[in-house]
Amino acid sequence: MPLRRAAKKVRDKAGPIIQRTVALPGVVGRRARVQAQSAIRRRIPGSARAAFRLDASSMLFAGFYMGGILPFVMVIARADLGASGMVLAVITAAPFAGFLSALFWVRVMEGRLKTPFVVLGQFGARVVMMFTLFTWSAWSFAIVVGLSQMIGTIAGPAYASVVRTVYPAESRGQIMSVTRASILFARVVATLIVGWLLRLSWMKFNYIFPVVAAIGLVGPFIYSRIARLEKEQLPPEELTKPGSWWQQVKETGPIIWRNLMIFREDRAFRLFAIAVFIYGFGNLITVPIRPLIEVDDLHITKTQVSALFVCTQIVGLFAYFWWGKFVDRRSPQLGLVFSIMLNGLVLGIYLLVGTVLPASPWMLLPAYAIMGFNMAGIDLCYFSAIISFAGDRDVTPYQGLQAFLMGIRGISAPLLGGYLGNVLETAGLNVRWGIAFGMVLMLVGLALQTVLYFRSVREER
Repeated sequence: MPLRRAAKKVRDKAGPIIQRTVALPGVVGRRARVQAQSAIRRRIPGSARAAFRLDASSMLFAGFYMGGILPFVMVIARADLGASGMVLAVITAAPFAGFLSALFWVRVMEGRLKTPFVVLGQFGARVVMMFTLFTWSAWSFAIVVGLSQMIGTIAGPAYASVVRTVYPAESRGQIMSVTRASILFARVVATLIVGWLLRLSWMKFNYIFPVVAAIGLVGPFIYSRIARLEKEQLPPEELTKPGSWWQQVKETGPIIWRNLMIFREDRAFRLFAIAVFIYGFGNLITVPIRPLIEVDDLHITKTQVSALFVCTQIVGLFAYFWWGKFVDRRSPQLGLVFSIMLNGLVLGIYLLVGTVLPASPWMLLPAYAIMGFNMAGIDLCYFSAIISFAGDRDVTPYQGLQAFLMGIRGISAPLLGGYLGNVLETAGLNVRWGIAFGMVLMLVGLALQTVLYFRSVREER
């Protein structure tokens, strides 16, 4: 009997504790959801939440698509398919070729909702990427990947216009930081999964990439629902009847010339575009050279590629929140100065690894971490700077001009970098000389961007 009474006492005291313990995961889960919802409410005003939910959901699928494919493209091309420096340059340059048509698309978009063009670019790019199922040579792989990225550039100028329409200016930077965080979260997950799958000897990229692209197709369907919100926010006079597409094509030449005149009329934007061009040219020269160092000198594996890119994306995930506040409170041009400095530091690490530092892919970890932080800064700062230059005017031509210049340097710089890499290899010289050349151009762009920032500060005073 005493034993029975003791057991009853234990049950009476332990029962509530056990019940609370069993219920704890649900309580914690609810608490986490409430905290997340509260954080989103603080960052995102009520008028923008409907668009944000669709945008962020779409970005999850965009991130899964990008994270499952893009980190591995260059290493697969070099290590698995034996791509030369010139093939790597073509892969790098291909998406920028799409930017050359940006001013044409700006004309076609006039008087129309921009959301369908975002959907068109995303959907077309992911459908084409599914044809990697049939690529077994370096050039066929380069053509499919390059064409996919070219089509994807259609979404760029349109997305800038949609963001400006559906998000209020005073909180745009912080809202975009959350949507970009959605992309990076999905990229981390996809990179880890695909990196693990590529370790399996029987699992080829030809089987993985089409599946990842098919999953990514969900994103454009979600994003298409923003069209209704965009239409509600736009003034009626901006939605005109633009006539047939063919009529707009015929009128493209004069419109492009009129948009180019922005460079003559807006001196500040012209100097900004020159600084960006010089810096971007120097950076892009090095892009087809870096895989030569990673694969040939450092013997990087796909598992290491996955780990390094996950590091990039995790750092970027948190960096977007920091940069979002920075852009809203400080000058985006100041942010660009910092970003260029950081990119120069990345190239410096590539120069040192395998020469002064040990020849190990893990020595690139700081460079990939900086790239993650810098990726967020450049993305938000460029975007915000262009919107600020446009002022009360339509941002689409400004974004189109920037994309057009990006196309010019994006085609020429990687091809020059690929040619430079081939010349250095043929001559028996270290390809890191190509990295050093790119750094010199970046320093010139940095000096000009710094001068422009201090000039803008004086003008504001």
